[in-house]
Amino acid sequence: MAQRLELEDVTIAYEERAGSGGHVAIVLVHGLGGSFHSWWAQLAAGGERGHRTIAYDQRGAGLSSKPAGPYSVELWARDLVRVIDALDVERPLLVGHSVGCMTCQHASVLLGDRVAGLVTIGGALRWREEAGPVFTERVRLARAGRMDEIAETVVGTGLSERCRRDDPTLTGLFGNLIASNDPHAYAEWSAATAAGHMVAPERVACPVLACCGEHDPVTPPSFAQAVADAVPNGRTAVVDGAAHWCHLQAPEAVNEILLAFAHEIAT
Repeated sequence: MAQRLELEDVTIAYEERAGSGGHVAIVLVHGLGGSFHSWWAQLAAGGERGHRTIAYDQRGAGLSSKPAGPYSVELWARDLVRVIDALDVERPLLVGHSVGCMTCQHASVLLGDRVAGLVTIGGALRWREEAGPVFTERVRLARAGRMDEIAETVVGTGLSERCRRDDPTLTGLFGNLIASNDPHAYAEWSAATAAGHMVAPERVACPVLACCGEHDPVTPPSFAQAVADAVPNGRTAVVDGAAHWCHLQAPEAVNEILLAFAHEIAT
């Protein structure tokens, strides 16, 4: 059952799995259209391996409160820092997906050596120029309440063609996850995502693992390489056969990559 964290201006819903001594804490940060439920496999695997593992709904998403916008990556990053402080998380491994990677990267700059590591899943230093009209259309459709149309598009980029063909259950549930977003909050999220970018990557003090799906059309492997090249201590990992939401499509593969990195930085 979700727990609630009352910050000054927002209520944050989160799930936590207890860890044991000597393991790094993992904090999971979703992207546009996601929620802590999209990290269910990572929450379970992290807890089973002895890591304190936390996933939360960012403001404007899931079960967290949805104050009026505008939102921004900078605002989400400040929220992340406040979540870490409120939950007394020491030297976490921050794990982001999509625009959540930008949130984690901004927070890692703010936190400095308080962060043990950073994993970006489907991350980008900044979006392609041609992504601008895509986000603008998302804003328009969301404000018109047409979340089903947005969901159809997101499913097409989030899961590989093979996955959509061979796993109709996941495909249907994923579409429902996106379609069930609050349309007004999703519009604010889309506008904030469009304006997002990483900041001062050279100031990221911790080890960075930039991960993506092999067939990710949104943030392909070249984007992961660019992130790894921009930070002082970065490397990449590619999830075979997966697309942008690889942590949903290939959770076991992503978990092995993530938890091997967690073990490495904890020792």
